[in-house]
Amino acid sequence: MSDAKRIEVTIDGMKFIVMGSDNEKYVKDLAADLDEKIKETAKSNYKLNQVQTLVLCALNILDDLEKMKSDKMDLASMDDDKREIIEKMEEIKDLKKQLSIFEEENKKVNKSFRELQQKSLDVEDRNRKVNRDLLEKNKEILDLKEEINKLEGNISSLEEKNNSASRRIIDLTRELENLYEEK
Repeated sequence: MSDAKRIEVTIDGMKFIVMGSDNEKYVKDLAADLDEKIKETAKSNYKLNQVQTLVLCALNILDDLEKMKSDKMDLASMDDDKREIIEKMEEIKDLKKQLSIFEEENKKVNKSFRELQQKSLDVEDRNRKVNRDLLEKNKEILDLKEEINKLEGNISSLEEKNNSASRRIIDLTRELENLYEEK
C-alpha cells in the first residue's frame, strides 16, 4: 500500500487517523458531514449519552442509505419505465410517419381513382352518344332498305311496263310494217 495516506480528522471531538488512497479533501468532507450529523442527533436527543448518540446517528445514516438504495431502485425502475415510454413514443413517431405516408398514398390513389372514374364517365358518355348514333344510322339503314325495296318494286314495275311497252312497240312496228307493205 504505497499509495495509502494518513489523514487526520476530528469527529465528535475525537481525533482519528484514516488510512487510504482517497483524496484528502474527500475524506475530510466525509468526516465533517459525519460530525455534523452526530451534532444534529445529539441536539435533537439531548438526553442520550455519547455512545447512544453515536449508535442512533449510525442507525439514521443506515436508514438514509437504505432509503437511497430504495430510491435508486425506484429511479432505475422509473428509468426502465422512462425508456419504455421513450421507445413507445419512438414507435408512435414511426407509426405517425407511416400513417402520413399511407395518407399521402391514399390521396394519390383517391386522385387516380377520381380521374379514372371521370374517364369512365366520359367513356360512358361517348358510348351512349355512339350508341345513339348507331341507332340513328341503323334506322337510316332500315329506312334506306325500305326505300330500296320500294325502288326495286318500282324498278320491277317499270321493267314490266318497259317490257310491255317494248312489246307494244314491236307489235306496233309490225303493224306499221304490215301497213306499209299493204300500200
